[in-house]
Amino acid sequence: MTNAMAHTRNSQIAQILKYILLILATAVVVFPILVIFLGSFKTGEEFNRSGPFDLPKLRSNEEIWKGAQELSADAGIMLSAQELNGHQLKKLTFVFDEIKDYDSAVVVRNKNGEISAFEKLNLGTVEAVVEIPADQEKVLLEGGVTVTGTNCKIRKIKTEEKFLFGNYITAFTKGKMLLGFMNTLIIIVFSGIGTVLTGAMTAYILHRFQFRMKKLVYTMFMWIALIPTITAQVATFQIIQKLGMYNTRLSVIILSMGTDIISIMIYIQFLNSISVSLDESAIMDGANYWQVFTKIIMPLLQPATVTILILKCVNLYNDFYNPLLYMPKNSLMVISTSLYKFKGPFGTNWPVICAGVIIAVIPTLIIFLCMQKYIYSGMVSGSVKE
Repeated sequence: MTNAMAHTRNSQIAQILKYILLILATAVVVFPILVIFLGSFKTGEEFNRSGPFDLPKLRSNEEIWKGAQELSADAGIMLSAQELNGHQLKKLTFVFDEIKDYDSAVVVRNKNGEISAFEKLNLGTVEAVVEIPADQEKVLLEGGVTVTGTNCKIRKIKTEEKFLFGNYITAFTKGKMLLGFMNTLIIIVFSGIGTVLTGAMTAYILHRFQFRMKKLVYTMFMWIALIPTITAQVATFQIIQKLGMYNTRLSVIILSMGTDIISIMIYIQFLNSISVSLDESAIMDGANYWQVFTKIIMPLLQPATVTILILKCVNLYNDFYNPLLYMPKNSLMVISTSLYKFKGPFGTNWPVICAGVIIAVIPTLIIFLCMQKYIYSGMVSGSVKE
């Protein structure tokens, strides 16, 4: 009885530890994505000042005037209705030189000179936010704004705008992500077809036929997988350049469409569950080996093919090195190198980069959710030989 109770207690502890590890593993994956997602809705200033898990305010301060102007009752700044077109005036943010006078203030007036909003400035103030009454916002937008004040020198005027998908629009348009998606899709389609054909043919020959050097061929695939690809890059680059494929999509397609040991092993594992008698029956009925492969074997390899395609597509989708090295032309950028372009004009604009990352993740997430049953079935099918 005591042993049974101890066994039950140990099982419960093991179960608790398992769930704790699963929660920690989930947190490691989810938290970075959450930080990127929240950051994609922030402004640059908000991103730098707020914490990684702070919710975005979904508003931004857009600069509508910049300069240096001493404010007084007679001297101020006039913003016409045309300059305010497309903006909102719920709040105006004023940036000053440090206030050094007790009687400092800023006044917002409408076109008739009437006071719409007023804010007294404290000593040391360098920035003040003035809320515009709801009934005055339309009046100011239609007639313009005059900013006056006392004992202060203004440097900037900013208006608070609604801000939701601005970073996504900037990333998608200025980052040319649509072009990146198109080039990536072209490479994935042709490379995927090449990988499936070469992988399935190689696995079929290695599994179904007995010939000299069979073990050597299989061993060579294993050894090649262990060699770092970077060691052959100089020779590969020279070959690509001599063949005239540099700065063309064909360079990456040719380099990516060959098979690998992972594809061969998945196909061989699945071929273990397909009886050889199917081949023999087809050959007895007059079919040749090509017909056996294309009309019998290949359709039965569908789950494995889907798995290999998904793994290959994700690998090509994430590939940064080959497109950057062999396709540096701007018109040939793929989704990974289009994100890399943000390091130039958007080098300090992390929210735009976060938005680009989220846009890049969405297609792979959708494909995985739609195809996950094929991935799992392709990995598991054939593991038990009947």
